[in-house]
Parts: sequence; structure tokens; C-alpha cells
Amino acid sequence: MTQPLLRLEGVTKVYRMGQVEVPALRGVDLTVDPGAFLAIMGPSGSGKSTLLHIAGLLDRPTSGRVLWAGDDVTSLGAARLAELRGRHIGFVFQTFNLIPTLSALENVELPLVFQGARPRERRQRAAELLAVVGLADRQRHRPGQLSGGERQRVAIARALVSDPQLILADEPTGNLDSAAGREILEMLRGLNERGKTLVLVTHDAEAAGVARNILRMRDGRIEGEA
Repeated sequence: MTQPLLRLEGVTKVYRMGQVEVPALRGVDLTVDPGAFLAIMGPSGSGKSTLLHIAGLLDRPTSGRVLWAGDDVTSLGAARLAELRGRHIGFVFQTFNLIPTLSALENVELPLVFQGARPRERRQRAAELLAVVGLADRQRHRPGQLSGGERQRVAIARALVSDPQLILADEPTGNLDSAAGREILEMLRGLNERGKTLVLVTHDAEAAGVARNILRMRDGRIEGEA
């Protein structure tokens, strides 16, 4: 039996706003197997992004467990979690999260800088991935000189540069026009067909439709498959 790549068990997340507790997740169970392409749909405020942040080891649950490749990582220290994220998880965000003062090439190679890769190696890897996403001729352009679709392609190249096992995408087409959005979705589908594991959160049924499986969230709970 295949070991799940990621598993959440009974995960809750409660935020405190003064004296008020605001539950964002209410006992979520989630299994992501290697090679899966899972979309999580739900309206704003349903807990999708909170779930993705916990799955990506960016945030800790209030209760419950997070298992990575069978190991309980819920209580690991910040440095160890950062190491796991850097080596095994790639992120694609709605707002791209590119550094405006860096070129496309420099943005893509940045994760490898933090991992201590040699300059020549990381630049070569970044250039290869920019070519893969169709931006070989835009390496020296800064984000402000690129269209929204091009910026998201740079973000995808950056997510891939460390050859992660899991890619998490948070509303990756939310700031794009329909044509650019379709291009990004086809790119994500192609990554999955080549063996990458993806989890996509979205409120858009068309975006979710590229995934192999769709789960629905409401009020901090996964209601089941769509």
C-alpha cells in the first residue's frame, strides 16, 4: 500500500481576536497520495487557505496532527519545518509573491540561494525552468515588466526549482484574465501528468475542473467529494 505523502488528522485551527475565538478549521481529515491532483473548493471564509497553509507547514494547527511521508511533523521546530518546506514543497499564490526588485531569473533561483546551491548551478536550473514555462526570453525582466500570466509562470518556475514532491496552489488564476488563467491551469495539469503531486484551492469550478478529484469545504469542514 502506498504511503500518503501528506496526511492531516483531526486538524483544527482557532484564531483569537481579542477575547473572541474564531474557528477556521473544525476537525479536518485529509490524505494526499503521491501523484494526486486534488482541488479543494469552497466559498470565501470556508477555511481553504488556512488548510493550505497548514498542509504546507506554514502554520501550525491548534489541535490534530500533520504527517509528512508518515512522520508526525506537528511539533517540529521552526527551522526543521522551514527545511522541509524548502526541499519538498512548492507554493504558487494568487498574488504571485515575487520580489519586485529582482529579475525573473533571480526570483526563480531564490529558493536555491537559501539552500546554499552554487551560483552557477542555481542560475542554470532557474534558466531551464523559465524555458519550460515559456519565458526563456524574459529572464532579465522584473515582475513589473511582465504581464499577470507571465508573473504566474515565473511563480510556477520558482515553485519547481527545488524539484519538490508537493505543489500547493492558492487561487493561482484569481488575478488573471480567462485566457491566461486557462494557460496556467493547463500548465498545472501537465505537471501532474509528469508525476508532480498538486493540491489546488479555489472557489472557481472551472479551475477545479482540471484536478482529478475535488473536495468541497464549508465552515471549516470538508463536506465530501464534489
